[in-house]
Amino acid sequence: MNTAAKLLREVRRMLGERLTWLFMALTAAGAVWFSLNASGRTASDAFIVNAAQNSAFVGAFLFTLLSLVQFHRDFKNNTDVIVLTSTDSIHHQIRRTLALICVAIATTLLISLFALPYGIVKTGDYFQLASFLTAWLLIFLGTLIFAVLLTSGFYMLTGRVEAAFIIMVGLILLSKLLEGMFALNPSYLFYWVQTTADSFSDLITNQFQIDMLLWNRLFCVLVSLGIWILGLCSFRRYGRGLFGSVYVNCRRVWIPVLLVSALSLSGVSYAFEPIFDDSKPIDFSGMMSSGTGIVTSIGGAPEVGNPNLTLTDKSFNLDVDAKSRTLSGVTRCKLSNETGEAQTLPVLINTGLNIDSITINGVKGKAVRGETGESSTANWSIKLPAALEYEIEISYSGRMQNDNTILQRVTYGISDGYVWLPTLGVSPSFDINVADDNALSGTLSLDENLEPIFQRGKLTKGETNDGKTEWHFTGNAGSQGSGVFAAEYMTKTFEAGGLNIELKYFKKHDKSIVDMDAVNVIKATIDYFTEAYGPLIYSENLTMLELPAYVSGGFAGGNMSAMDETNFDAEGYLPADSLTPDSGGGIDVLVHEIVHQWWGLATMPMQDGSSSWSAEGITCYSTYCFMKQYFGEEYANERYLKEWQEGWNTYNNAFYIQHPEYLTKLSVGDASNIMASFVNMSLYDIMPLMMLKGEEALGGTEVFQEKLSELYMTHLGQPITYDDFLTATGLTKEAIELA
Repeated sequence: MNTAAKLLREVRRMLGERLTWLFMALTAAGAVWFSLNASGRTASDAFIVNAAQNSAFVGAFLFTLLSLVQFHRDFKNNTDVIVLTSTDSIHHQIRRTLALICVAIATTLLISLFALPYGIVKTGDYFQLASFLTAWLLIFLGTLIFAVLLTSGFYMLTGRVEAAFIIMVGLILLSKLLEGMFALNPSYLFYWVQTTADSFSDLITNQFQIDMLLWNRLFCVLVSLGIWILGLCSFRRYGRGLFGSVYVNCRRVWIPVLLVSALSLSGVSYAFEPIFDDSKPIDFSGMMSSGTGIVTSIGGAPEVGNPNLTLTDKSFNLDVDAKSRTLSGVTRCKLSNETGEAQTLPVLINTGLNIDSITINGVKGKAVRGETGESSTANWSIKLPAALEYEIEISYSGRMQNDNTILQRVTYGISDGYVWLPTLGVSPSFDINVADDNALSGTLSLDENLEPIFQRGKLTKGETNDGKTEWHFTGNAGSQGSGVFAAEYMTKTFEAGGLNIELKYFKKHDKSIVDMDAVNVIKATIDYFTEAYGPLIYSENLTMLELPAYVSGGFAGGNMSAMDETNFDAEGYLPADSLTPDSGGGIDVLVHEIVHQWWGLATMPMQDGSSSWSAEGITCYSTYCFMKQYFGEEYANERYLKEWQEGWNTYNNAFYIQHPEYLTKLSVGDASNIMASFVNMSLYDIMPLMMLKGEEALGGTEVFQEKLSELYMTHLGQPITYDDFLTATGLTKEAIELA
């Protein structure tokens, strides 16, 4: 009987057992239950991805038990000697493992008979086959295969069913517990059951998430194979102990060769993981409590790396290749040298990009890469000869990388259908002075079906050739660059607050945007704050941009406010149709990001290290005011005031706030992590409560907002300190401190 026939016979034997079908049925029942009861921020998450992840957790336990039953059956029935003397023992273990994997595949196919039509019906127009295959093949089936390999490997290694079971339960629970170990910042590669890929988009490609899962599964399968082959090496031979069995088994050279190869490749896949870089975490260790607040940033003009150099002109030509998911570009710039002596030019660029060549005043130069900084910043340096003026050309190329310290969330990258490049991904920046009249321009070559949107500046469409369109960009004076987004966008244009507003959203969301009345909500928000605080500083337009769900939130920058697709939730926009108009996102984040146009962009509330004053604090308070007027006081108090008070109580009772002297006994890293955990409470909870107390002291919302309006109008384009705020409102620190 040949090898394939023997394997087929083992599969038939296993599928012919009632116990096997019981485990398959329990796994399938769990998958159906989780599909019917799952939740999520998007339809893809709720009805496909989260169901698969939760089912994988149950499936890992069940297939661990099934594998132990199958591998232990011969020993339990005292037939192991008979079986292993009548067949090749190594081949027997391989066939049994492969048969279990076939059972896992059959179970997944069985579940798909329900999961596929259910997912199509529930997600409707948002269904993406790639998301379905990722969920049920990469996540769910992958977990079952890993469970089989690991369980069989540990059983053959230990020779004890109890030991293998305890180890597997520990590994399964560890994969789950890693989700809460933020201080350790565990690599996403270690999540072999529950993965870190979440918030799948309904509207555009999820290739960034799939990239993570593919590399995660590659690492996990190599590690699992390594442990399984180690178990194969250790499988007990009759009459021999562990070391004697290893000696006999390893006389087949291919076994130790495969073991070394699997373990080596798993180490290589971990070391050369391509999605995240080695960015340094932001250092919060110096943020000591003072009064009621902790500092997250200090106001004032930032120091530059080389103050002797000034950027006077900059342009770039950038080509984005969606197929290879890479970019290449050339940046040209002019610099002035205050001293005329030889200088070092500090260059900042995304960690995934490489500087290929440079010329300085027509002569070839050399760029040297230094250490990686924060937020995916690679620090390069270029030696400049003695001269008063420089014309520099820098060629660069590569594939984007992401910050590994912020919960390892993929944000930046290039895919077929969506592009997001930060400023340092579009062109290099320079850590030098920038002239107020510095000219910034560029061209972007992009697939013709994509529309780019720059965070700052103007954009015009050029010619289209060979499926790619050239776009011409003109940046704001005094700026070094701008991030760019690109997708198939739809645009709605309307007027609010005396400005032309452009709502840019994904093409697939067109009907929903109309149904949820998003335009009127945005218009109401901008009109409200224009009346309350004053007009925005833009002379032309303001862009509202929709982001993918996996961004999980939003931001404001330049003349743009951006928020992820889950904020465009119909229940968040139609208060008359729902008792709970927002479920923890939606309109709240949308309004919050719009308010940052007043507090954070048009003006810059700066922290001082001794208070909780910040742009976030005044923005949260302002959002609360709008919500109270738009949805009613009961809703605003429940969604804001209650949460702020809970945050303040947690902060006030925290051990390291009560006993800050113990922070000095910790390492710098531990102190930084602990203080970082209080940042959100300071930014989003404490200061809004202080402002409500100031509002009460002045006699109500209208009076307080009049004072804020005066503060806003007199500080347009300028930093605002805590003392500026107190002076404008006539309040004292003591009057608004929280007891």
